[in-house]
Amino acid sequence: MKVLVVDDELPIREGLKALPWEEHQFHLAGESRNGKEAYKRCLSDPIDILITDIAMPVMNGLELIRSLKESKPNIQCILLTCYSDFDYAREAVSLGACDYLVKGMYREEEFWIVLDKARSRLVKERALHATAAALASPSAEQHPDYRYEIEQAIQYIDDHLGSSLQVQYIAAHVGLSSNYFGKLFHKVTGDYYQDYVKRKRMERAAELLRQTSLKIYEISEMVGIPNYRYFTECFTKHYGMNPRVFRG
Repeated sequence: MKVLVVDDELPIREGLKALPWEEHQFHLAGESRNGKEAYKRCLSDPIDILITDIAMPVMNGLELIRSLKESKPNIQCILLTCYSDFDYAREAVSLGACDYLVKGMYREEEFWIVLDKARSRLVKERALHATAAALASPSAEQHPDYRYEIEQAIQYIDDHLGSSLQVQYIAAHVGLSSNYFGKLFHKVTGDYYQDYVKRKRMERAAELLRQTSLKIYEISEMVGIPNYRYFTECFTKHYGMNPRVFRG
C-alpha cells in the first residue's frame, strides 16, 4: 500500500518518515507540502492512502479531499488535526475521510490501527468495484477475471475470525478451487490470502485489547490463534509491541 504524507510543517513530515512503514506492509511513497502539490502527485502516482494536514497554504486538506473524491475516489484519506480543527475533521469524515488523528496526542500503535483501518476499507472497496465490473461485463461468465465470490469470502472472514479459516475451506465455501481462489483473491484485493487473514486477526485483537478487559489468552482464542505464544509473536511483529504493552 502506497502512502503519501501531506503537511506544511517539516518536523511533522520528518517524524512520519521515521516510522517503520515497511514493517507494517506499507510503502511511504513521498511527501508534499500543500494540497495542490499533493493533488498533482496523486494524479500521476497510484497512491492508496493519503495522510494530510487540514490547515495548509495554497490548498487546504478539505479542498484536497473534495478534489480527490471527484478524480480519485478510491484513495483513503486520514486527517492530521489540532484540537482547534475538530469541526473541520468532522466535515472531512462526512466527505468520506477514513479517520483522523490529533497531532501530538496519538500513540504509535493508534497510528497503525488507523492505517490498518484505511487499508481494510480500501481492500473492501476494491473487491466491490471488481465485482461490479465483472457483473457489468457482457463476457463476465466466459472470462471471470473478477468474481463476486471474493466479496463473499471477505465477508465470511470478517464474520468468522475466531475460526481456523484455512484457505481450502474458504475456497470451497465460495465454490472455487484453492489455487484459483488464492490467485483471484490476490488479484482483486492486492493482498495474499494468509496475509489478509493475519492482518484482520491482529486488527480485531487490537480492538478487543483497547475496548474490553478480556484476558489476552481469551482474545487470542477469539481471533482464531489459540496458541498464546504464537499470538504474542504475531501481534508484536504487527504492532511493534507485545499485547500487554499495547494495552498499557
